[in-house]
Amino acid sequence: AGVCNTDLEILKGYMGFKGILGHEFAGVVEESDNAQLVGQRVVGEINCVCYQCDFCQREMPNHCSNRTVLGILGRYGAFAEYLTLPDENLHIVPEALEDDSAVFTEPVAAAHRILEQISIEKTDKIIVLGAGKLGQLIAQVLNPKCKQLTCVGRNNWKLEILKDLGIRVAAEDSLLQRHQADI
Repeated sequence: AGVCNTDLEILKGYMGFKGILGHEFAGVVEESDNAQLVGQRVVGEINCVCYQCDFCQREMPNHCSNRTVLGILGRYGAFAEYLTLPDENLHIVPEALEDDSAVFTEPVAAAHRILEQISIEKTDKIIVLGAGKLGQLIAQVLNPKCKQLTCVGRNNWKLEILKDLGIRVAAEDSLLQRHQADI
């Protein structure tokens, strides 16, 4: 299981969650009604939905009124010895992908969700604020989609990671202005 900033915020009281944290994970299926899943190495979608509420009926299950969220809302998380998720939430991890990489599936999926929510043109000027864990992933997901992406951060070593990947960076105290970006 990976430690996410969301986990750290929950420890401070975010979401009022009481229980076992952890929503970024890779694991092995021990039990399932689907025999083909047993023994498989998997990652999982963290939202467990009801399929009955208005949001689910409108094909917006990520906004399910009755959902539980692994390690965040109403469902113990991946720092437990075992966790439970519906079979449909599980995705088999390819053998070539190591656990240390597979655990990033959830935050990389969150970064890709941006591409589902907004339209990005090659000519758009985009500024990603923050070069932390999620900022790093967002910058890497968006970079191939536009020619003018800049990631702004305060830690030089984090910015160097992005520079090494060919992503333009700027220090937090640079003179970038909000009006210099479309997104």
